[in-house]
Amino acid sequence: MSYEAWLMVLLTVLGVSLLLCFIRLYLGPNPPNRTVAFDTIAIHAVGIMALYTMIYDVPSLFDAAIIIAVLGFVGTMMFARYMERANLQDWERDDH
Repeated sequence: MSYEAWLMVLLTVLGVSLLLCFIRLYLGPNPPNRTVAFDTIAIHAVGIMALYTMIYDVPSLFDAAIIIAVLGFVGTMMFARYMERANLQDWERDDH
């Protein structure tokens, strides 16, 4: 199997995993779970961009991947700060 074929397999696996993370983000059940799902989605986006860059030789996408990584980190830190100041009842299940 060639190098490009392995990269396409990895891209497919990351795409399926990204879909599962979006399902976790939608289903919840509480803000900490959604925060972890959001952070994982940001990591997946960076990985997919890096693989796409390696497959199609578009080095300018590495800059975009770095920006997505930073914004994902900042978003996670902002939500962690919110959860730090929130009451514990805010962490209960959404479906009541």
